[in-house]
Amino acid sequence: LWQQCQGLRPSLIVGCAVGAKSLQTELSALFSQRVKWLQVSRNALGIHNHYAQGELGCDRWAAALGASQHYPQQNILIISAGTALVVDSLSANGDYLGGTIAPGLGLMKASLHQATARLPHQAGELQAFPRSTLNAIETGCARAVLGSIALAKAELIAHAGSVDQMLIFGGDAALLHTLLNGAAIAVDNLVLDGLAALLAAADGDFAA
Repeated sequence: LWQQCQGLRPSLIVGCAVGAKSLQTELSALFSQRVKWLQVSRNALGIHNHYAQGELGCDRWAAALGASQHYPQQNILIISAGTALVVDSLSANGDYLGGTIAPGLGLMKASLHQATARLPHQAGELQAFPRSTLNAIETGCARAVLGSIALAKAELIAHAGSVDQMLIFGGDAALLHTLLNGAAIAVDNLVLDGLAALLAAADGDFAA
């Protein structure tokens, strides 16, 4: 990827990173310090962040801002289905309420394999009444994910009166879209959408 970027001379690059600070420094150096990294702010694009100061990852903040651009003034459940399952809530009046973090499907199954003596790490099938270990693991992990989403949905309904949209993105988005019977809308690049909206509006906090 770096070789493909050799001919590019952008005046500014904006990024969102939750990894090691050293990696951000290396990336900034590759592009002659033209990289600005998103910082979580208390307010941006009309969205108010209620999360504890210094605790929120900038990727979640950017995804919430991106969701607000797709569906303004709606109660939204934002589901990031990757290594971790992150379910965040955004209210129609512009309140980013926070959310939950749990192991994603792959991490759940891997942890069962690594932390037990004999549970396999292979794909199974979803069944109402599993009668094999593989199917029991597959079904149990899927139900844990669906249960986490269902509880978050119930909490947002109790708080705001409805859930107008459920957005899902990440590596397991297609699978969870199926498990949710199409109730969620798969949206690519919510984080990048949030960054683009901040740049267009000259809003948000960025730092070298």
